[in-house]
Amino acid sequence: MLRRSAVLTLLALSATAALASSGANATRVTVPDIVSVETYPFSAIVKWSVPDAGRIVLEVGLDDRFGIWSPTAVARGATTSRTTLAGLEPATTYRFRVVARWRNGMTAEARGSFRTDPWPGATAASAIPVAADATAASSSGSPFVLPPALPPGVTSPATPPVSGTVPSGTPLVESSAPLRVNGNAIFPRMVWRQCPTYYPTSIGAGINLFLGVSCTGTDEQFDRLAGRAMSTVDAATPAVSGPGQVGWHLADEADMSVGDATRLPHPTGAGRVTFLTLTDHFSQSAAPPTNGRDIYRGFFDSADVIGFDTYPVEGRCSLAQIDNVYWMQRELVALTGGKPTFQWIEAGPMEHCTANADPTPAVVRAETWLAIAGGARGIGYFPDWWAEDIRSEVRITNREILALAPALLSPVAKANWSAEGPVRIGARRFNGATYVVAVNTSQSEATASFSIPGLGGRSLRVFRDGRVVKPLGDLVADKLPGLGVAVYVLPPGGW
Repeated sequence: MLRRSAVLTLLALSATAALASSGANATRVTVPDIVSVETYPFSAIVKWSVPDAGRIVLEVGLDDRFGIWSPTAVARGATTSRTTLAGLEPATTYRFRVVARWRNGMTAEARGSFRTDPWPGATAASAIPVAADATAASSSGSPFVLPPALPPGVTSPATPPVSGTVPSGTPLVESSAPLRVNGNAIFPRMVWRQCPTYYPTSIGAGINLFLGVSCTGTDEQFDRLAGRAMSTVDAATPAVSGPGQVGWHLADEADMSVGDATRLPHPTGAGRVTFLTLTDHFSQSAAPPTNGRDIYRGFFDSADVIGFDTYPVEGRCSLAQIDNVYWMQRELVALTGGKPTFQWIEAGPMEHCTANADPTPAVVRAETWLAIAGGARGIGYFPDWWAEDIRSEVRITNREILALAPALLSPVAKANWSAEGPVRIGARRFNGATYVVAVNTSQSEATASFSIPGLGGRSLRVFRDGRVVKPLGDLVADKLPGLGVAVYVLPPGGW
């Protein structure tokens, strides 16, 4: 809906003041001006003006960390212009700033905020696979990992997969496509068949997609989620529809519960996609299912958005298996031909491993970012009821995912690193900025070590706490605590 934002706040801030050469007088700082903001569900248009020539960029995020940059505009004199901030999520309050760098090298900024429009009732979802990466297909291993691709001496069934373990002829891709809603890339954060009683708590924790409903019918599901989130219905009832619906979900862990993809329903409809969850038995790192791994091609073909669960603590009964979260995600990306992929994160007890401790907030955070580093374009949390400390971590992590979503949904970027150590790496680039996700899979302190071509000694900022990391040329080395996570952010050149 075209409208001028009613919640625009202006906090014009001069960022730099230069002293006159005599040191006696301060030079007046010229600042940009925010004229207006037009909001839509998935974007906002900021109209701004500057009184002089300079380079202009907008930064946007959920708080003063911002995190996403617009393309840089060039003003050759006094200028009034507009910048579209895309990749936003409906019903979300954003903060932004207009930053100007004048010809004399000084910078100044003006800050504001806006709230995007609610989730639209009429939704059209799509999931168009990305093309296979011919470079990756011809390589003996990922072009983003320095050899050796396996930790030395590891020969257990849980060894990380390399491209040679993927069936011959499989088109290899390094990135999977994002889910799109009304043409806009969205990072789904999901729960499975939740009772509507818990919707407010889940929405408050950052859940934006509800796969099915429990405890009641779809009428209440649609009524209570209208304008607030997306949802799906059971693929066995394809005629059911309602506001915010993006498609259907198939049976949970269908490779085990159904066993044969030909027995699955195959609903079709314009603007609807099908979600499928599998177990981790598709992976070369897990035992094959009773029917053999040949069944998975049919399952991969039967849905548009494909996810899995592995649950190191609650399913495999060993936190030492957490590395599978990363490597299996990469394997799924390679096997599914560029379709959107996601992973379920264990967020509470499941009664499978009675002698084991339940997942902690640190485990939830590490698994979530391992999946994202491995290429996940969506995250689900299971089960859907959480202890208070887990809920707090889910909320914090989801806010970080939301703030950085346009970058996290971008294609994989070049980052060289070695799998000999316990730290796993995933990199993205968006509008000239670089984002590197690093996760320590061990319970002891370890060094995140990676290089980014062209980094050239520029400092990176850790998104969560603002810590600054200074590289040595293109090489970054930074200590992470046990199960530690860091999302390193490098601004576009010149900012």
